[in-house]
Amino acid sequence: MDVIKLTRSLVDIASVTGEEKELGDFLFAFLESKGWNCIKQEVQPDRFNILALQGKPSILLTTHIDTVPPFFASAEDANFVYGRGACDAKGIAAAMICAAMALFKKGVTDVGLLFVVGEETDSVGATKAVDLDLRCTFVINGEPTDNTLVAAHKGVVSFQIFTSGVAAHSAYPEAGESAIDKLIEILENLKESQFPNDPTLGSTSLNIGKISGGIAANVLADCAQADVLMRTVCESGRYLKILAKVVEERGRLKLLKKSEPQIMESVEGFSTKVVGYGTDIPILRSLGTPLLFGPGSIFEAHKSREKISKKELNDGVEWYQKLVQELRSRP
Repeated sequence: MDVIKLTRSLVDIASVTGEEKELGDFLFAFLESKGWNCIKQEVQPDRFNILALQGKPSILLTTHIDTVPPFFASAEDANFVYGRGACDAKGIAAAMICAAMALFKKGVTDVGLLFVVGEETDSVGATKAVDLDLRCTFVINGEPTDNTLVAAHKGVVSFQIFTSGVAAHSAYPEAGESAIDKLIEILENLKESQFPNDPTLGSTSLNIGKISGGIAANVLADCAQADVLMRTVCESGRYLKILAKVVEERGRLKLLKKSEPQIMESVEGFSTKVVGYGTDIPILRSLGTPLLFGPGSIFEAHKSREKISKKELNDGVEWYQKLVQELRSRP
């Protein structure tokens, strides 16, 4: 099976988060046509996970089929496949399928495939997948890792800060109270805060991703909001205590998502590294001992000209087979 051709076929079906149905239907029909027993697990109306089996799985290959916006179709040159999701994570899905097909031809029937929706936002697909009747020995989650096993990754605390004020004419600021000024002060205090470090995972990172508020330059803002995401290196409870102390009564804190840092399985013969991004592994861990591995570079994910190396894709097919065989050989 041609992993390059399959990658382009997957990329050319738009599947921005929330709009994964067409790609899910394609994968279901494609895998069934290749002799897999497939199940659509409904997650939300017109959104479903795909589970494909040849027998009772001891090892599960899984990744997500949703992408960040905007969609753009595939293209290729001598070295790369381009397109939304080529790197994150449709090329990975294609490599997993090709590896699983090659293993099946060698008589390996205890490898399953699971493709989930919603990873880019709220991990709703992975959360639903926990309800599947699956208890595997190992779960190999696919994200762009440069075909290197990831030994650990950071956690996430995502939240919003809301502030309120009193609108007034900007010529008489004493008549009102600026919600934006309050928000700026809180954010400055947040950036000055001391957050935990970890000898393996490194330092906590803080990103103020979006700020909004006010209606005009000559009006004191009566409301303001900031969307913030932290990459964490210890239990999320420690961060929530710091955040509550920083915000105090000056604003309102709304937690959107939290997940804990993760330590993954290592395998002899595979190099390892630590990454700063998060995955579905905190949720999928209940399905089996997790590993994190995939072709592609995280530095190409989400870009306006997203791409993945053809060599990495082909190597990924071989590495997935080797990884499965190494895990199956364990006593």
